[in-house]
Amino acid sequence: MKIYRYRTYFQIFFLLLFFVFLTLTVWPLGQVYLGAFLLANPLIAMNSLINGVWKWEMLLALFFLILPLFLGRAFCGYVCPMGFIIDLLGPKRQNLSKTRSREFLIKLPIYILIACIGLMLFGSALYLIFDPLSLFTRTSTVVVYPFLDIATRLAGDILYLIRPLQGMVDAVTNILSGVFIFQKPLSYQLQFLVLIMFLIVLGLSFWTRRLWCRHLCPLGALLGFLSRFSLFGRVVDESRCIKCLKCESVCPLDSIREDGLGTDKSRCQLSFECAEVCPENAISFGLKPRKAIYNPSRRAFLTVTGITILSGFFLSTSISRKEQDFNLIRPPGGQDENMFLALCCRCGQCMKVCPTNVLQPSLLAAGLEGILTPQMNYDYGYCDWSCNECGKVCPTGAIEYLPLIKKREAQIGRAYIDRNRCIPWTDFKNCLVCEELCPIPDKAIFFEEVKVKNPEGKKITIKRPQVISERCIGCGICQFNCPVSYQSAITVRATRKIPAASLRAKP
Repeated sequence: MKIYRYRTYFQIFFLLLFFVFLTLTVWPLGQVYLGAFLLANPLIAMNSLINGVWKWEMLLALFFLILPLFLGRAFCGYVCPMGFIIDLLGPKRQNLSKTRSREFLIKLPIYILIACIGLMLFGSALYLIFDPLSLFTRTSTVVVYPFLDIATRLAGDILYLIRPLQGMVDAVTNILSGVFIFQKPLSYQLQFLVLIMFLIVLGLSFWTRRLWCRHLCPLGALLGFLSRFSLFGRVVDESRCIKCLKCESVCPLDSIREDGLGTDKSRCQLSFECAEVCPENAISFGLKPRKAIYNPSRRAFLTVTGITILSGFFLSTSISRKEQDFNLIRPPGGQDENMFLALCCRCGQCMKVCPTNVLQPSLLAAGLEGILTPQMNYDYGYCDWSCNECGKVCPTGAIEYLPLIKKREAQIGRAYIDRNRCIPWTDFKNCLVCEELCPIPDKAIFFEEVKVKNPEGKKITIKRPQVISERCIGCGICQFNCPVSYQSAITVRATRKIPAASLRAKP
């Protein structure tokens, strides 16, 4: 049976499976298996292992690391949801002109792989921002789901105007609450930047078909290197081949060489579009295909290696590796900044599972190396006392999983009161919001009763809030709910980083 003829069905299945898993990545359903696509990513798994993080789920990545030794880049052609979207929306034919740019692009994947491994060894995960599964997950989280949230709300509001449909709308709303419809509409900073990155990747395909997958994808570079040693692949019956080169014109990854007889196995994804257009049926799947693979020169290899070493050195010694300013607060379990930057793949799954929307992609708060890594932004939400989902779904270990009792002890910041803005100080009125909402059982905020004169000269008793620093964990619920307009009178700032492993559970 020619399985490749059903390739589109495989792609649709894995795309739907991806969105099923990601859709279910909500509180309180978040589980590590929901990140199966990211856990199965060999590039992410290698990065985690090199940095000393092991999860048994990474055995799935071992399967996809071995697969190229037998079936080449079949992952790219049958499983990768990003590859399917690019294939679906991009052109179906390619420009085969023998230009210098094409010759240069053919050499790129091995250089990209060298750069990725170099940065990996320097403890920088910045390159994972371009990993296709991380990129697709991040775009879905930051752009697609907020759009679905708004669209679902709008559709429900419109249908609710039709009286006979009101019961159905209520039932559907209850089912979708927390899945597509949230307590408040999802909102993320840097949505435009994330969308632009995704559109650039798609747009490159209109210059050359699947240019990203062929030449620039870091995961594709790794799988392509391993595919060089594949036992099976595209085989051409030379006695039947008439060298019409129809196969070359339809190959999505430009893997056909030597007038159609040879195959660059580092690129072949076994889509076999070439077999479908061959007028002589000379192409089939078989053992030991004829290889035609580019090998870089020693000079090019040394050049790329040198550039990678310099880049890794400057990243690992940059300001982002030093103590951060008070605006940068990581989620509970991610307090070791060096380890966080070495592991985080910028996938956004922690943001997707966060029930309050407090986790946001950062721009430059952590320096260039920390771009799009998650940070706490209390203008959007707060860290829920009953939630530890971000540690569950993190595929790399950048956010260490903390049992709920330990998470509640993890001090990620401390609240500070601005007396120039706080209502009891400025308006001489009692305000109990911060103390009432503080989730700490013994309360991290208490009221000090003082007798003062108001502007009219009358003596009154006012309750002024004070923060008990050793109790405050920096959840931010006080800042988020502070009734002072424009800027909260109580703000959370980062404290000394406390390694999550050092936290002790209460007896």
